[in-house]
Amino acid sequence: MVDPLLSLRIWFCIGLALLLGLLPDIAFPAIPAPDTAHINQLNRLAFKLRSSDPRQSRVRFEEAAALAGRLGYESGQAQAWLGLGFYYRKRNEYGPALTFTQRAAGLFEQQHDSLNLIAVGYNLGYIYFGQGNYAQALASAQRGLNRAEVLHNHKWLVLTNAQLGFISTELGEYGQALSYLEQCLALAQRTHDQSGVAQGLRGLGDLYQAQNQWTQAHQYYSEGAALARRLGDRPGQVVQEIYMADMAERQGHPAEALRYGRHAGAELRRLDAVGYLPLLNLVMARAQLHLRHPDSALYYGRPGLEASQASGVKENIRDGSAVLAEASARLGRFADAYRYHRLYAAYRDTLSSRALIRRTAALQYGYELARQQARIGQLTHTTALVRQQNRQQQWLLVVSLVGLGLVTGLSVVLGRNYRAKQRAYELLARQQTELVATQRQLVAAEKWAFVGELSAGIAHELQNPLNFMNRLAAVSNSLLAQETTLVGEPAGSPAADELGQEIMAGLRRNLHEISQHGQRASSIISSMLSHARTGAVLLPANINTLVAKQLQLAYEGRPESAWILADTVPHLVLESALPPVPLLAAELERVLLNLFTNALYALAARVRQAGPGYVPELRVSTQRNGATVEVRVRDNGTGMPPAVRERIFDPFFTTKPLGEGTGLGLSLAHDIITKGHGGSIQVASEEGEFTEFTLALKVDE
Repeated sequence: MVDPLLSLRIWFCIGLALLLGLLPDIAFPAIPAPDTAHINQLNRLAFKLRSSDPRQSRVRFEEAAALAGRLGYESGQAQAWLGLGFYYRKRNEYGPALTFTQRAAGLFEQQHDSLNLIAVGYNLGYIYFGQGNYAQALASAQRGLNRAEVLHNHKWLVLTNAQLGFISTELGEYGQALSYLEQCLALAQRTHDQSGVAQGLRGLGDLYQAQNQWTQAHQYYSEGAALARRLGDRPGQVVQEIYMADMAERQGHPAEALRYGRHAGAELRRLDAVGYLPLLNLVMARAQLHLRHPDSALYYGRPGLEASQASGVKENIRDGSAVLAEASARLGRFADAYRYHRLYAAYRDTLSSRALIRRTAALQYGYELARQQARIGQLTHTTALVRQQNRQQQWLLVVSLVGLGLVTGLSVVLGRNYRAKQRAYELLARQQTELVATQRQLVAAEKWAFVGELSAGIAHELQNPLNFMNRLAAVSNSLLAQETTLVGEPAGSPAADELGQEIMAGLRRNLHEISQHGQRASSIISSMLSHARTGAVLLPANINTLVAKQLQLAYEGRPESAWILADTVPHLVLESALPPVPLLAAELERVLLNLFTNALYALAARVRQAGPGYVPELRVSTQRNGATVEVRVRDNGTGMPPAVRERIFDPFFTTKPLGEGTGLGLSLAHDIITKGHGGSIQVASEEGEFTEFTLALKVDE
């Protein structure tokens, strides 16, 4: 979930950079004529006013853009558009911010303006992150860092490292965030860039606050506030006070939070920086609740919630509605409390998927970086060729120097070869720089890919128990509907009493099943995380019991498309007196349930295709085969063509329609059997005839 301080932190990053001299590295063109000089002057003035008077800054940028458009002065117009992109992003108005920034990017690319393209990527990184496009945010920030490295621009190296540290903190990659922020701080200190030092200190404060390490966070925030005060950065000081207020409230010091908050609120209104007020009001409302002042909590919480709804910051809407619900309940205003709680629940459910989205976005980013592996191979090959050519040219140069006195004309050829070698060295240096940057991206991408695949796997495994819970909940609702029909029956009548007892018994059974499947979902998460991190111990178990139980669960919880199948479809043949098999019961259950569910899906699909003469059958059997126990799952469903059969164990490969499959079930099953149990899983299939999976597990001798 994105930290509610996200918008405030983005504001602070750009506000501090602009005020203290980081973004003046945006290149303003030379003055070719008086009219264009006026445009450049307007742009410079607008940049200076961004923190002290944002409205006037916007007016000046608009004037510069309009005048540059009339004169056809593309460079000045691109500068103005970029300034408007920064302005609207600071106000969380990401639509116009993206439009203006992309317009500026197009003109800068035509002019091959690498320095201003860094500023474009920097702004796009925060815009995409604010919109929840995490992969694009990472890609934009990384491109900005690469360009800064090529240009050896220290100020932008500081800014882009700080930006990547901030994004990594928000995505929960704290180790990577620490690496970026330490590079930012070290470079800023080495180049005596005090504004960059402030960026690094603020980023480290965010990092430790995100991990609830309050002492370290307070230390870095305090150092950053002191530096901002020495540099005359009033907006920076206000932001630090809001951070201090938020930390004080979270640590249970509401009086201290209110002291920081009141002073920060007065400064925000004086600076006309109203974009910070929704978060500040939320902190003040939470502090008032801690002090048992629910009426004051309502006073601060209502305007904060209204402003958050207007800007669309979902995290603030969720947290603000939770505070207002609790305050209203304490005051006995239960209708308002219920309304606010419904709003809180709606946004809580919406935001609950944000963590999975962030991690799958990281996986997507990793796959995009993987495409660059071909480019790395090409660069490596080119480097080898250049080195070989250099060695050949060096030998030629030695021979040529020996015969220089005899063949005067050869000196011209040698000179040309020498110049060619110099150009080759320059090409090699550029390619090596690009190779190192790309390899660093791939190292980081491996970590992102693991996080994304683990998250997607957990989501896939939770689908089955959640389907059971939803179906049982629907049955319970039906029973409650029948209960309401008893209202018209005479009190104490035998029919009403008997039907009421049956309904209550059904509800108790369903609630017991829902509880069991909820515990199973929790067990799945714990089991997958334990397996991914440390492995687990295999324990002997009766495999026949597991097979029978999971077949029953699969049939009872089969997809709606498979309800056309009759009760006689499953056919179970279990060999008696099988020896115990060492296994992880929870993981093998997921494998079996996945295979049975897929088989029922295939049978239902063929029933719809074949017609009345087709008899569906699912045959499940166990048998001893030497030192292993085999489990066979055979269905006479749709079968698979060879091209599909070769890829069924690939991650994310699925033939099901969008929304009905993730492509992770058989991939996880393969890893569980082969890596977790040291067994094997094989498949045989003919399209339109049958599919048979065979699991082989070692027997506990």
